[in-house]
Amino acid sequence: MKDAVLPDLKFGGDAHLACPPSGHKSHRNTLSTRFRKERHLTSIKCLDNTFDTLVTNWIQANVPDKSLGLDLKDQDEQTGETLTVPSARRFRISTTLPPPVKEFNRLWAWIDHFPLRTVQRILHILYPQSKDWGFVSETQQHYDDNIFKEFYFTRKECPQTAEIASNSVLVACQPPWVLSNEDMWQFTELKSLPAGNTRLRGKERLWCKLWDLCVRKQCFHFIVTSYEQWAFGVFSDGWTNAYISPPFDARARQPTVMHAILYWLASALDVDDGYSPPILPEPVEYVMGQFDAPPSESCGADTIQESLSSWAAQSLSDDDSPSARADVCAPLGISEQGDGKNPESELYVRPRDLTETRQLVERWRATLPILRTERSKGRRVDVQVPSSLPKSNLVSPLSADLFKDAASTTASSDFTEVGNNKGHWLVSIKRK
Repeated sequence: MKDAVLPDLKFGGDAHLACPPSGHKSHRNTLSTRFRKERHLTSIKCLDNTFDTLVTNWIQANVPDKSLGLDLKDQDEQTGETLTVPSARRFRISTTLPPPVKEFNRLWAWIDHFPLRTVQRILHILYPQSKDWGFVSETQQHYDDNIFKEFYFTRKECPQTAEIASNSVLVACQPPWVLSNEDMWQFTELKSLPAGNTRLRGKERLWCKLWDLCVRKQCFHFIVTSYEQWAFGVFSDGWTNAYISPPFDARARQPTVMHAILYWLASALDVDDGYSPPILPEPVEYVMGQFDAPPSESCGADTIQESLSSWAAQSLSDDDSPSARADVCAPLGISEQGDGKNPESELYVRPRDLTETRQLVERWRATLPILRTERSKGRRVDVQVPSSLPKSNLVSPLSADLFKDAASTTASSDFTEVGNNKGHWLVSIKRK
């Protein structure tokens, strides 16, 4: 596996001419996502070079460097799964290439044919208990089909549950003439999403797209790729923090892209020694899932809601105009100051005494229904490392002080918002 490196991408026609020069952005990432107030992604941490160490240590501890002594073949005769990424010459692996990439759908085929099929086969060899898990393509049409497609690593032929969803992985694909190498670097170096309703840049729209899809599917781990570059990320339990690796080149070695994909899938399945994001305080409504999820894109991404007004574009001076009659206007909601009748609508004033505040929060939390199970309890897949493999002391999960803050820029979202969201009670989820 250490010699398995993705083949060079072959372009057809004039497709290669659409890719921007080295070191330049494409300025073509026109995803349809727009600002939504529910997206409180206040901190994005880059794992830097420590991610390479985590991948290498996990591979050394969990992937054997010798034969397991089993009668294994490159292809599974029952499922048809096979190894497709070429390796050292002593391994007879088919070197058949898909058609050259002339448009996005053919690039999608390259990603499916090489890295995803090979890693899926390796995972099933190492952990036979995961054989009912695999990659499926998202066939639902949306506005961004021409520049964005996704796969899901999930449990196939099984009804989706919260536990299955939290173990799943989103694989987001964009062509290199849209997500160039420079675009990928800027995407991984972003610090947060804008807090206000501002025009989003390409890297921010991509983060918004990932946040929307992962929240809608309730899967925390994701992979972003243009085939030539790969990045590996995960959201926190409350969706307000994200952790992302630096970009991996398709031809990278020690570790390779194949190593990183295998490590990330194993981490999502809660295999021993996989990556687990740090525990951080987050707004209680996000940890409990008590916020509006993004609407389905099958109805149009961030579509404009139907107006409550029945104004027919008549003159404002026309007294008969529907917009001029107050009796047909939509009723206003209750003010944050209360309606004077319902005591529950009064604005709550936080006690000054910290002990009283803590007791009040705990009494309130005890009355909440259990909407979600703890991530580490409800989504663990019981897999065992082959007994023939040696166990070693691996690097512990990263703590917050290992993350390096990149150079500042003039854009506000390139800075981390200190203190997360203000005005909320903060809680944390305990992981085991």
